[in-house]
Amino acid sequence: MKIDFYFDPSCPWCWVTSRWLLMVSGQRDLDIDWRLFSLAYVNDELKNKEGGEHLPSHRVERLMLAVKKQGVNILDLYTALGIKHFLSGEEYTDSMIEDVLKQLNLSGELINSASDSSLDPEIIASSEEAKKVVGQDIGVPTIVFNFDNQDKKGFFGPVLKELPAQEESVKLWDSIVELAKNDSFCELKRGRDSDPDVYSTAKC
Repeated sequence: MKIDFYFDPSCPWCWVTSRWLLMVSGQRDLDIDWRLFSLAYVNDELKNKEGGEHLPSHRVERLMLAVKKQGVNILDLYTALGIKHFLSGEEYTDSMIEDVLKQLNLSGELINSASDSSLDPEIIASSEEAKKVVGQDIGVPTIVFNFDNQDKKGFFGPVLKELPAQEESVKLWDSIVELAKNDSFCELKRGRDSDPDVYSTAKC
C-alpha cells in the first residue's frame, strides 16, 4: 500500500509514529512517501520577524527539500537528524546539521539551503496538500492513504506515547487502515498524560 506520511522534524510525537511506520512497513509492504509539513507555516511563524519555536525545524525542512531535489531519500536525513535531536537532545544548530551532512556523505554546502526562503512555497504546498485531504485543523503526524481506486483518505495521527511491540504495531496498523476506508469515520481522541517516550524508538 502507498501512503504519504507528513512530518515536521520538531515533533517528538511524529518521530515515534515515524519509527512505528518503519516497523510496520516490512510486515505490510508499505510504500511510504515522506512528505514535509511545516508547523512554522501553519502557526504563522514564517511571518514573525522575531522568530518562533518551529523555525529551526522549518530550516531543516528547507534542507530536506534541497536534498530531495538531488535524488536523496529524505528518510535517511530525517533519521540521522532525529537520532541527534530526539535521542541525544541536540538542537537544530548549523553545527549539528553539518555533522549530519558529513555523516551521510552529503555536501556541507547544503547547509546554505536552510536559509533559502525560495524553497518555502514547495514546503507550504506540501502542507496544504495534507490539509486538503484531511482537514484544516491538523498537525503532525498525518497519514494519507492512497487506495487502489485512487481515492485518498487520511487523518491526523496516530499519536503514540511510545513505540509498540512488533505484534501490537501490526494490529494497530490494520485497525487504522479499516478506519481510513470508512467514510463515516471522522475523529477519535484521548488525552495525553505524559510526554512521548522517544527513547523507546532507539531499538527500531
